[in-house]
Amino acid sequence: MKLRTFFLILVVPCVCFMMTIGCASSTPKANITQMIAPESKIKSKDDTSVKVEAKTGVTLLESEKLRLAEVIGIKINDLKLSNNGQGEKKSYEIELLLTRYDKGNAFARSMLAGLGQIHIDGEIKIIELPDKKQVGAFSISKTFAWGGIYGASTSMEDIEQTFANAVAAEVTGQKPKE
Repeated sequence: MKLRTFFLILVVPCVCFMMTIGCASSTPKANITQMIAPESKIKSKDDTSVKVEAKTGVTLLESEKLRLAEVIGIKINDLKLSNNGQGEKKSYEIELLLTRYDKGNAFARSMLAGLGQIHIDGEIKIIELPDKKQVGAFSISKTFAWGGIYGASTSMEDIEQTFANAVAAEVTGQKPKE
């Protein structure tokens, strides 16, 4: 009887936790609205800048915009190294319009899965400079809704990492780094 109690109290919750650990780190899929031509995928020698704006009604601090832009830029720089640098060097601006940015509520997530969800949705345009020619567009949505300790300990910054992975993977044509 003691072994069964031990199993139910300790092992089952640990196994459940390990099975759910991928949710916050799973990279969302892009919804393509304008396919990026292979020659416009960001390559190792290309320069990129990231600009983050919020749609009317979406509230976030300027520091949050800067942080998200920096995270996306870092992820792009990591993935673009896998692309050869043949051809001329190009410059791109990645424009992200956040259509939803909701940090949720950690306490509500800790109480029950599905409460206090984290959401980040955005529309992304790839602009080739200096002509300001749009060479691609897509949208990405990421939601986190797990509960318990895992839900309470997951923050918007964690979800921003996976969102940034998805953006970087799409603009470089590479698989996201997990």
